[in-house]
Amino acid sequence: FEIHGGVKGLFDLGPPACALKAAMIDTWRKHFILNENMLEMECTCLTPEPVLKTSGHVDRFTDLMVKDVETGECFRADKLLEDAIDVLIESNPTMPTEEKDDHLRVQRQADAFSPTEIDDLLIKYDCKGPSGKPYSPSFPFNLMFKTSIGPEGTSVGYLRPETAQGLFVNFKRLLEYNAAKMPFAAAQIGLGFRNEIAPRSGLLRVREFCMGEIEHFVNPADKSHPSFESVKNRLLSS
Repeated sequence: FEIHGGVKGLFDLGPPACALKAAMIDTWRKHFILNENMLEMECTCLTPEPVLKTSGHVDRFTDLMVKDVETGECFRADKLLEDAIDVLIESNPTMPTEEKDDHLRVQRQADAFSPTEIDDLLIKYDCKGPSGKPYSPSFPFNLMFKTSIGPEGTSVGYLRPETAQGLFVNFKRLLEYNAAKMPFAAAQIGLGFRNEIAPRSGLLRVREFCMGEIEHFVNPADKSHPSFESVKNRLLSS
């Protein structure tokens, strides 16, 4: 949209990228869905509010946001903290290992702090906005795109932030389709939408993106799987 000024976090794919995306989806589908006989679905991108209210997304699908107190520009608080710690460590190559580990521990937990805790840490690490002044107090920002369904405007909906919910709400139909047999896996390839506070890192953090999702459903009283024998002796290492 650059001819109209552009907007962050939205990308068009040209011919080479379209071909690459199609090849990646084809490979993913063959490797997972076809090889494992998974049940594939294509659910709507528009999701009624009760679905996402039940899943917790309406109340908890949030990131903590801060603003530059003069310009009003918005920033994701945990990323500011992570970047500040990177700068601190890089600018102090002789920092004692124990002190460095303490900073890295804070960095790893950046997205788990409460608003009060992250406000204190932004002050501690001297994080300031482009205006040179401290940021505003942090507050939760819901990452879902909200809209209304129908002309009356009384039915609230959201563009789905992930593809899992469509598989969950169709569990009964999937089970019936699978002749009531478990375990089984369901998969979906499609678009997700997140109103990112500060899109960056190229195509890694954008506001509209394609994802592939798999949900495995098992009987809690019988977790045996026909393919277990083929993997039971494999060791996983980090």
